[in-house]
Amino acid sequence: MSCARHRPAVRPREAGFTLVELLVGMAILAVLLAAVFSFQQSTTEYATTQNNQATRLQTVNDIAGYVGDRLRAAGGIAPSSMSLPNGTAAGTSETCSVTGTRPCLAALLPVVEDARGAAACTPAVAPGRVVGWTLTVYRYVPRAELESTLRGPDNATLDQKAYGLVEIRLNDPSRPPPVAGTCGTRQSTPAAISQYTQVAARNLITDQAAVGSAAPFEVDTALKTVTLRVQTVTAQGTKLTYTPSAAPYKLTVNTRNVP
Repeated sequence: MSCARHRPAVRPREAGFTLVELLVGMAILAVLLAAVFSFQQSTTEYATTQNNQATRLQTVNDIAGYVGDRLRAAGGIAPSSMSLPNGTAAGTSETCSVTGTRPCLAALLPVVEDARGAAACTPAVAPGRVVGWTLTVYRYVPRAELESTLRGPDNATLDQKAYGLVEIRLNDPSRPPPVAGTCGTRQSTPAAISQYTQVAARNLITDQAAVGSAAPFEVDTALKTVTLRVQTVTAQGTKLTYTPSAAPYKLTVNTRNVP
């Protein structure tokens, strides 16, 4: 009878990981999380950059289109020595000059009767008559001086460089434009510019405009043209970006109705 040799039983490995394995796993996870976070941050920054660029381009188009169209219909340009509201909520008057810390341009613009007003006349008339005039002031105001309820969120970096482009409309108290929807009286000729003293409305066109060394407004009285220079700025963190980046967009319009 032979004796079988008894081998010791092999104990199965206990469930779980060793400390080394845990450390290696945590290191790999940390690397993966860092890569994901970096990618997400880069994607977010890129999206923000693209959105800001689109906003700046749209603002340039809006300013050039809106202000340019209105100036084409101007019936007169106020002299640069005229004292007009400075664009702030207080409405303090100061010289309206195309240069200076608050570049300014003021033009006499017609109020055109719409379909509702024309239908309210007896007998009804065709819409499109000039039934009033306003002295419309376009003034650049440092962004930091605009009330918080009017401009966008606070941004110290943007406040240092950005301007608000404010539109202020003044009426002649003796010949105010008709209330919207009511029949007006034809007023083909505006009154003297000095008679427009009553502030009727104040509107912020944008709070992300930029003013550089070139004046944003230029008037050529001989050619009867007005030149607009438009540039916008946004802040991403502490970085300011301009559109157009090299120089303002330039638009020259003919003021056909200016005598």
